[in-house]
Amino acid sequence: LAIGEGAYQKALAFAGERRQGRALGEASAESALIIEHPDVRRMLTTMKANNEAMRCLFYTAARTADFSHHAESSEERERNGELLSLLTPIAKAWPTDLGVEMASLGLQVHGGMGFVEETGAAQFYRDARIAPIYEGTNGIQAIDLVIRKLPIRNGEVALELIKEIADAAATAPRELADLAAPMA
Repeated sequence: LAIGEGAYQKALAFAGERRQGRALGEASAESALIIEHPDVRRMLTTMKANNEAMRCLFYTAARTADFSHHAESSEERERNGELLSLLTPIAKAWPTDLGVEMASLGLQVHGGMGFVEETGAAQFYRDARIAPIYEGTNGIQAIDLVIRKLPIRNGEVALELIKEIADAAATAPRELADLAAPMA
């Protein structure tokens, strides 16, 4: 997440300074900031959304860890401990893969300049690329998830999480209705 966020901030700043081509539909002879180009906006929005998704996963795992130790009842502590077991390999693997993708998008926003060391964009990619290996390799995390974590309480922990997500989608406030269907 930290690498993805750093790559996003650097790409956003660059896109707000770099001029190239003309903005879509503009007759002006002046070059446009690249942030005005739809594909650059798409990449930046993708980076921001994925960084927020990773952040949400980490907050959820941290909250679950807290409740696994400090919930009122032993049953709540146990249920949160089970959920934390399920979330741990996901929180280790998915963000490391996604961080690589976000750093790669950051390079793309920089274009050819991304590979010039002075921009710092390539460093994010190099730093991100090792993360899936450091976390015990993501293949091992996937095996742990499928073999050890999904079967906890005969799959009920995973089903409870899925139900919680579906319930959140079903009860989304009207202002978020357009997000409810994709969430479901």
